[in-house]
Amino acid sequence: MTTMLMTYDHFNTDELRGTSQADYLISIDADFRIQDGDTLVYKEPSFPIVELARSLLIWMNNPDRGDFAFDSMAFEEVGSVQVRQALAGWTFSSVFAPRSPSAPVEWSEVERCVRDFVAQVERDLAAFGLDPDEVIRR
Repeated sequence: MTTMLMTYDHFNTDELRGTSQADYLISIDADFRIQDGDTLVYKEPSFPIVELARSLLIWMNNPDRGDFAFDSMAFEEVGSVQVRQALAGWTFSSVFAPRSPSAPVEWSEVERCVRDFVAQVERDLAAFGLDPDEVIRR
C-alpha cells in the first residue's frame, strides 16, 4: 500500500508583519512537498502551508466534499495541490506537475495524510506562540 506524505521543512515567518488571520495564512510559509512513498509528486519552496492546512480542514469537514483543488491567495492558478477521486481511489497531484500524480490510495490514506500534515502545522504554530485554533480552525 502506498504511503502518502505532505510535509515541509524550513517553517518561515520572516514575511509576517500583522496579526490577523489573513496575515498568518499568507505570510507563514515553508518548503513543501508531496511524496508517494519514495516518489516525489510535487515540491514548492516558500509554500503557504498555513493556508493549505486551513483549506484542507474545511474540505475534510464538508460531508458533501468532492475533489480538492487548493485555491490560494499566493498563486494565480487553482490546484497547486489537488486531491481527486479516480476510479481506483484518490490521487494527489498539482497543476504545476501534471505528469506526476500519485498512485491511487484509499480514502483512509487521504484522511491520515491530511490529518498528519495539519497536525505538523499546528505544532509549528504553537511552537511559534500562536494558537492553532485561532489561526486555522476558525
